[in-house]
Amino acid sequence: MTDDKQFEAAAVENAAAGKGGLSQEELDELVASSDTGGRSPAGAVGKFMVAVALIWSLFQLWIASPFPFMFGFGVFNDTEARSFHLAFALLLAFTAYPAARTPVQLFLGVGVPIILTILFIYGAKEGVPIWWIPIPGIALIAAILLGSPKDHIPLWEWGLAVVGALSALYLYVYYDDISGRVGAPILQDYVVAVIGLLLLLEATRRALGPALMIVATVFLVYTFLGA
Repeated sequence: MTDDKQFEAAAVENAAAGKGGLSQEELDELVASSDTGGRSPAGAVGKFMVAVALIWSLFQLWIASPFPFMFGFGVFNDTEARSFHLAFALLLAFTAYPAARTPVQLFLGVGVPIILTILFIYGAKEGVPIWWIPIPGIALIAAILLGSPKDHIPLWEWGLAVVGALSALYLYVYYDDISGRVGAPILQDYVVAVIGLLLLLEATRRALGPALMIVATVFLVYTFLGA
């Protein structure tokens, strides 16, 4: 993408996020943050983030190569590979991208978890406990309201990153069990699904902006309420 197109895309994204009239310097910063994230932690944390990104790239090269079949090791089907990809993505999204705090972004960061929590309660199957469903949404909203500094990763955002990655890896760890009970999920499946969806949409808001989060939420609403 050329610099002009990058600036144009950044301006459009910025307008959607509720900001306008940025200077060239601010646009440069926005483009850089879109490419590599808005955080620049120093020391061991910064090296850890670089290592995670490198391992993710090497993993992609590994599964795209013939080596897994040559050595009979590290062979993953599509679902298992996507589970790892999502785990890497969520881990980096919460560590590299601080949450924007414009009025529009805060409204989405708080409003979408509330909407999804209501939908999850509404769509719960008969006999499935629903008392726990608000807990992940409340925890996520609390983490958002606590703030998201750019110079370091606070403890609560480490929690979001780790829980998000683990929820994605759930598909890999319990792949055989889930395959054996298709159409009959257990409570554990519901819990991980609720947590995973909430964190995925929040990671989308941080890394890709509000537009995709809004579109995904609309489709989820239609999934539960559409005729």
